[in-house]
Amino acid sequence: MKSPASGDGYLNTYADALRYLYGLPSWQYWVTDREVVPPNLDRFRTLLKRLGSPHRAFQSAHITGTKGKGSTSAMIASILAQAGYRTGLYTSPHLHTFRERIQVNGEMISEAEVVELADWIRPTLEHTPGTTFEAITAIAFEHFRRRGVQVAVLEVGLGGRFDATNVVRPLVSVITSIGMDHMNVLGNTLDRIAAEKAGIIKRGVPVVFTPQKDAAAAVLAERARQRRARQVWVGWDWRWYPESHSPQGQHFLAFSARGPRAGWPVPLADLFIPLIGRHQLDNATAAIAAVAELEPRGFPVSEDALRRGLAEVRWPARLEVMQSSPWLIVDSAHTVESVEAALATVQEILGRAPDVVIFGASADKDVAGMLRLIPPATRLVFAQARHERAMDVAELQRIARALGRESAGIPSPRQALDHALADVGQGGIVLALGSIFLAAAVREAWLEREGRPLPPKDPV
Repeated sequence: MKSPASGDGYLNTYADALRYLYGLPSWQYWVTDREVVPPNLDRFRTLLKRLGSPHRAFQSAHITGTKGKGSTSAMIASILAQAGYRTGLYTSPHLHTFRERIQVNGEMISEAEVVELADWIRPTLEHTPGTTFEAITAIAFEHFRRRGVQVAVLEVGLGGRFDATNVVRPLVSVITSIGMDHMNVLGNTLDRIAAEKAGIIKRGVPVVFTPQKDAAAAVLAERARQRRARQVWVGWDWRWYPESHSPQGQHFLAFSARGPRAGWPVPLADLFIPLIGRHQLDNATAAIAAVAELEPRGFPVSEDALRRGLAEVRWPARLEVMQSSPWLIVDSAHTVESVEAALATVQEILGRAPDVVIFGASADKDVAGMLRLIPPATRLVFAQARHERAMDVAELQRIARALGRESAGIPSPRQALDHALADVGQGGIVLALGSIFLAAAVREAWLEREGRPLPPKDPV
């Protein structure tokens, strides 16, 4: 006789599994309808207990923030994998395929494993309801358990305090740059958002912070003091200095102001990451600091593994240079702060602002705030990703007109890309940003246009 969590073969295909998972209640229901279900993690803990507590089978590093948390997670995971540890990586949302969200040593979960695990969790969810994100998180935990993961790098999905990933007791926590996003859920002031993010800080667990605005920094520092969590601040305890940069990446040095850490030399000179933008140096240094905190906790990392992990990290659509004649750069920026960073990086790397911005956004974002940052001389091309939350082109153009901006509305990302590249000519610069979904669509369109292999795509 099968156990309640063993599955019964009801889900036969990858498409079946995705439809089932996406058909579960969304996080909006559980998080925002507080009169129906007051937010807490008790129900999810009960679900995990009935599934055999898979989250207790491995150690973890836990990362949240508004921007940079995915890049930082990817760098930590890459370093640990290079050090020889069987390393899990759990991130969201995905760029091209659901399978990106759950990886072990850089290998995505297979379609067959998604089917098996969705079928495994389904009977238990009938008795202990959960959201789509909770189900996916539990599946990630079980996948890591089955694959013998030693340490998992877990990126928070939303906020921190009530996020499903917050059931773990990590070896180290990381909080990257906090800005204004998801205000309808997390709060409409920086200190309220910071308080939600600070919810991942655990008693006695060291926490690494990237540089923060004063309002956020005050909240984070106070929470860490309350939890007696040792604070490690990038910009103070760990510092970086740029050495050189190019469209292919950047060299930098980093060092601990507290002296040698993890047996590494001081400073760590000529480090390289294949990611551009000064904000990525904050993220890379946070990753280094987090890995240093793992050394006395049973996960030492050699200097060589650290260097290789940084140099070999892969995190597409983060100011990714697709081509150089004309320049095409694709970025997942979707907040005012991240758009500002993307534009500053293009200016720094290429010496001027983009000639054309291909822009698309989700309907719940600060579109006007992002558009105000785009230089008046930069031409706007609006496109729409195939996603239920995508704002339609007509609405984007209406917002642009209210700001006194002319624009071209070309819903198809492929046609928008063709138009933009033809418009700028060989020496021009095209930047695509506004949402991860728009970035994915433009990236796929470029790969198709160039006859390159396309990334895996999901049937639903």
